Amino acid sequence: MAVSEDCIVKKFPEAIERGYIVPFFQPVFRTFTEKICSIEALARWMDPDMGMLSPADFIPALEKNGLIYELDMSILRQTCAFYRKLIERETPIHSFSVNLSRGDFKEKDMYERITGILKEYDVPTSAIKLEITEGVMLQEVESFRRLFSLFNEAGFTIWIDDFGSGYSSLNMLQNYNFDFMKFDMLFLKDFSAKNRQVLAPMIFMAQNLGIHTLAEGVETEEQMKFLRSIGCETLQGYYYSKPLSEDAFIKYLDDHPGLYETYEEKIYWEKIGRFNFQRTNPLDTFSAEIDFDDEDSDKGASLALVEFSGEEGRFVYVSEVFKDRLKELGYDHLEELEDGFKKKKSNRYLTLYRLVTNTIASGAVQELDYIRNGVYYKVRARCLAKTSKKAMLAMQLRTFDAETEVRTAGEMIKYSNALFATYDLVTAIYPERDASDRLYSTLGIQTYASLTDLRKSIKNFCENEVAEEDREKYMAFMNLDTLDERCAPGYVQGFFRMQATGNYKSIRLSRIANDTEKSYLYTIQAVPDKSL
Repeated sequence: MAVSEDCIVKKFPEAIERGYIVPFFQPVFRTFTEKICSIEALARWMDPDMGMLSPADFIPALEKNGLIYELDMSILRQTCAFYRKLIERETPIHSFSVNLSRGDFKEKDMYERITGILKEYDVPTSAIKLEITEGVMLQEVESFRRLFSLFNEAGFTIWIDDFGSGYSSLNMLQNYNFDFMKFDMLFLKDFSAKNRQVLAPMIFMAQNLGIHTLAEGVETEEQMKFLRSIGCETLQGYYYSKPLSEDAFIKYLDDHPGLYETYEEKIYWEKIGRFNFQRTNPLDTFSAEIDFDDEDSDKGASLALVEFSGEEGRFVYVSEVFKDRLKELGYDHLEELEDGFKKKKSNRYLTLYRLVTNTIASGAVQELDYIRNGVYYKVRARCLAKTSKKAMLAMQLRTFDAETEVRTAGEMIKYSNALFATYDLVTAIYPERDASDRLYSTLGIQTYASLTDLRKSIKNFCENEVAEEDREKYMAFMNLDTLDERCAPGYVQGFFRMQATGNYKSIRLSRIANDTEKSYLYTIQAVPDKSL
């Protein structure tokens, strides 16, 4: 039943005094853990005579008649009281968000009144997130600028609510440093391909600016999975929970122990939340670098988030491209790889774990070259966040089957700039079975790299390509009987003149991790300085 504006205005003082207007609480969930990380307080008017009034009816009426300020302060006060109640019952909910209306910014004492309420209930400013719509910033420019600075300096977290609903959203990002960006649920009402294409770049932009992200109005598993795939950090909506009364919310928490994250988890996941999933090279600082993934892939990067606790790892997120690459290596299910982490026996596991420990310790991107079942692959990893008990790593995986021809030289250069871009030849060699596989070449010497007789290939290359005065030195360098001992530090390198030009080439033999046999990468690279 619709209620008149006059009736709402008339009954409002009594409703505040008698507690007819109360906050309902809707949880916000961390996308990857699906644990509660925050709670939004939403005003609900439950009148004994008129029943439940819709916010769409009473909020515009209160705004029009200058009463919205008292509503917002009442909801804040009751939210602080609920926060204190949860603390006393040892339920560690760390933050609530409350909405501030345009009319609030016309009040000269707003900052003092808000901080006074928090002080009264002993609530830290870090526990209250202030949700502010774009309209406030446009219509109350001077007061908003002053109050934004005061709230920011006091330690409040400030959200921009319903981002994208106004024409000046981008201007707001230029002028203010928001902590959180909340996306208008209208983006998800029509969950079309076009809306997805609009939302994904907005998430990308927020992450690039270091702003946390929340999507409201999530109602289906399809929406949840899409938002997870583009890296939206937190979610809210009926898919998880409707807004609940205070008593119903406490029962909900009691019925789901462990559903809310600890403070340590909050800090941990907020660091991970700044990671940009949508970069072409998400592990690198700048996406302008040469792509690690296929340019024509429409599935995103070959990316996984792997959480290591002690020596065991579990996959938290895996892109479709990453799954495809694992299948190329013989893993049909993630559980097979996780079981390998648990068993900790294979040489492959020990090699990968060194990569893990190195990137956790250094904080820098670490790389690993490996051969499995005739497939050459490269793993890159970076530690995103860590606690005393666990660490989250972002991992990229790229594979190349040496049995098939390279589609283009450009593909291989793009695949791994560090490995291929400056090399004339890259070949995998297997001394124990006297074989080799050419991976990449810009020289007219391919025939030497695909022979099954590796030792014969080495001799032929020496006689036809290496300058006569360096041939003895080259054959000693390529002595396969002593190679394992000489490559103990990781690689050996030599400089040899080529017969055709007289110019020096750098030739390196690098150890590659391999479960079944000893393997090495043989690379040739030009040397600019002829005086070596």
